[in-house]
Amino acid sequence: MSSPETEESKGEFQLEISKLMEEKHIYKYSKLVVPSSMRSIYWRFFGFPATENGKILTKVKIVCTICHTQIAYNRNTSNLRMHLQNKHNQTLIELETNKPPKKQYVPHSIKEKRVLKKSKNNISNSSSHIYATSIDESVNINDDIEFVTDSNVSLTNLEEDIIIESPIIVPRKRASSTKDYQVSYVQPDDNTIQTVSTDEKTVSDAITEFIIIDLQLPEIVEGRGFQRLIATLKSPCEIPSKNKLDEDIIPKVYENFRETIMESLSCITSEIGLAFDEWKSNTNETFMTVSIYYQNPGESTLETKVLNTFHTPLSWGESQWGLAIDSLFSEWDLNYEKITAVVVASVRSELSSALSNRGLTIVPCLLHTLQLCAQSCFENVDVAIILNKCRAIIGAISKNSALSESIRMQEPSLEMEENPIVMDCPSIWISTYNMIDQMVLRRNIISVMLETIDGIDQDAVELSDDQWKIMEDLVRVLEPFKVTILTLSEEKMPIISLLKPLLWQLVSSHMKPKDTDSDLARSLKESLSEMLIDRYADSNVALLLQIATTLDPRFKQLPYATEEDKNMASKPIKEMLVKLIEDEGEHQVNEDNIVELSRKKSRLSGMVMLLGNYCTIKNRMPSEEKADLELIQYQAEPTAPLHYCPLQWWAKITAKCPNLSKLARRYNCVPACCAPPSRIPSEMQILYHSRRTALPPHLIDKLLFLHGNHIV
Repeated sequence: MSSPETEESKGEFQLEISKLMEEKHIYKYSKLVVPSSMRSIYWRFFGFPATENGKILTKVKIVCTICHTQIAYNRNTSNLRMHLQNKHNQTLIELETNKPPKKQYVPHSIKEKRVLKKSKNNISNSSSHIYATSIDESVNINDDIEFVTDSNVSLTNLEEDIIIESPIIVPRKRASSTKDYQVSYVQPDDNTIQTVSTDEKTVSDAITEFIIIDLQLPEIVEGRGFQRLIATLKSPCEIPSKNKLDEDIIPKVYENFRETIMESLSCITSEIGLAFDEWKSNTNETFMTVSIYYQNPGESTLETKVLNTFHTPLSWGESQWGLAIDSLFSEWDLNYEKITAVVVASVRSELSSALSNRGLTIVPCLLHTLQLCAQSCFENVDVAIILNKCRAIIGAISKNSALSESIRMQEPSLEMEENPIVMDCPSIWISTYNMIDQMVLRRNIISVMLETIDGIDQDAVELSDDQWKIMEDLVRVLEPFKVTILTLSEEKMPIISLLKPLLWQLVSSHMKPKDTDSDLARSLKESLSEMLIDRYADSNVALLLQIATTLDPRFKQLPYATEEDKNMASKPIKEMLVKLIEDEGEHQVNEDNIVELSRKKSRLSGMVMLLGNYCTIKNRMPSEEKADLELIQYQAEPTAPLHYCPLQWWAKITAKCPNLSKLARRYNCVPACCAPPSRIPSEMQILYHSRRTALPPHLIDKLLFLHGNHIV
């Protein structure tokens, strides 16, 4: 028999559940607080949403105390500083001007370390928050909140359980986190999901869902640890075999959901964008994942669906690529004339030729471009030697628990508690950058600590002053690339209108050599600048990007291009707009003719017979004049804030510029990169890369299709 206290706590829990069911995506908060363990100076103007008593409601997002902008929390302070730099630059300057100097590392004896640790614990216990700001507002979590689906969802009857407008809500945990986020349990509506009993079928469905959502290998079900886990949660129960998952369950789920996606895509009437993302498996085989981007009528969001993933041997020529592309278009009933552009993350010229010969404009993926640029820096002979030493140092530290603990004790004083030093994933450039950056920040600690380690080859880990200088140069040169990635990840969906301003900023400012630069830094900047310019040098691409940026209300006043370049886009925009208006006019004339015929069939009224000849119907405004008015109206509208979504802006302005908004939709359907925003942060790139490369060839297409279309 349960106690009154248990019943009361159960009632409170159910009350919290009901509140979450009502508000699902919104937390109302009274304070913004910062835990005392977070010592970075940049936290001074940010905080986590909290209750009146200071209890943190969610760590998914943080809020700026100056402008109340909500920012995704990435467990580091890079995006905090970037927000201050972009939106509150003067505040950032004052903050960093008054920043106290970093403490120099001084080795402590064991006794001193204990006293230091005890004093820190006393400080943290005395005050749980280092900053607190009273404010009454709400925070919208959108799809970042962690949900858990009801156990009664049936995956084997997917066509009944899932509709495109209401995708599965799944549990998610940030890869960079070592703590569990608060989980919200949301019960599905009775009219959308069929309830079934909790039996072996439900266990089978849950395991299938787990494999799809986390991109796990089906053979995980044969592991003794996994089987014991399931037996602990539900015993007795029958776990589906690897063969059953491979040959029966996953293929059925794929076929059912594929039909639903195809039906949804068949309703698209507007222009679309495509993304071709090339990657390699653990067996060094190359594959291509193709995704589609589009806007539904009347909506201000960019939808995306994964279509296919297919094997693309390096021996493929243009003809093989052409056959594969034609087959893809035929299978999904796509029209070449409806494709605004194709974003490509590949350097294979045969693919580019096949796409170009079909009249498609190819835009290089920005993430892939940054990867190629950074990789060229890391392939420098001197840099490659340094990277090997960095990995050796991190390996030595990770094997020595006392050394690792000693370094961790020193990190709070250096404001690095949220950015641990970890070995990189060489195929993800930003992880290599972060490794170098964290090494440079810990230079004094690492240099002292390595001298105390016995049984290690000092030549393999010793870094000279010149090598440390090269590392510092690399961090400074590549930092703008890191900021670019953070910018992309903060967008709801980064589109090609961002490319021109970002490339302009990188080439004209950040990659411009300075007098204080070393010879290496100067050489790297010049090389990177040339690579960026060359990647987007094609005249068709340049015109496409210029038009897209011209139609982005955030960049109307930004000097991202010369007047000559801006004028280059004016003529085609005017011509396309006039044609749109003329096509709309022809459609309207046809409708007017039908109305006129119906009038002639009816008897004329006396008023029309007496005064009809004196009333003249005003002629329609010429298409060119109407186009000029819409363009003038667009320029007269206030420039949208940089954080504002251009798709939402055009949705609000449609009544004033109906035809220009249609033209803007044509260019707003093309992404800036192949990866969605959720996969742009470095930790998510590494996690997705490691799981995708391990997939078995016979399930790659099915699992990536199901995974991408469930979560994205």
